[in-house]
Amino acid sequence: MMSTLRRLDPRQSVLCLIAGLLAIWAFAGAFALITGALDLGPLARARLPWQSPVLAGAMLALVVGVPMTVVAFVRTAQTTMLAACALIGWILLQLLVLREFSWIQPVCVILAVIVAALGAPPVPARGATLR
Repeated sequence: MMSTLRRLDPRQSVLCLIAGLLAIWAFAGAFALITGALDLGPLARARLPWQSPVLAGAMLALVVGVPMTVVAFVRTAQTTMLAACALIGWILLQLLVLREFSWIQPVCVILAVIVAALGAPPVPARGATLR
């Protein structure tokens, strides 16, 4: 009997792992914002559009969670770059809107850069010919 499983190369495995982790973090954060389990505090809440953590949670799921989930399953150069840029854009937007800094923001930016690098096509070795 033939197995339908195929082996991923190590780059693809790490990409899948990191994208999956980022997607889980995004959906967990979105859930916490929507349900009120994560309290941003009155000052940060006042800076949110329409002072709505529910909207912020929904946007977090759509802007970060969904693209990273797609990367975990599809892993094309275009999807990885789009998802990485969306995450970096989300972090920049957080900094501009909330004007608060957290240790997880640079961690997410670094992971987004890693996702983009792992999803990019490998650079051919010097002197190698493309076929």
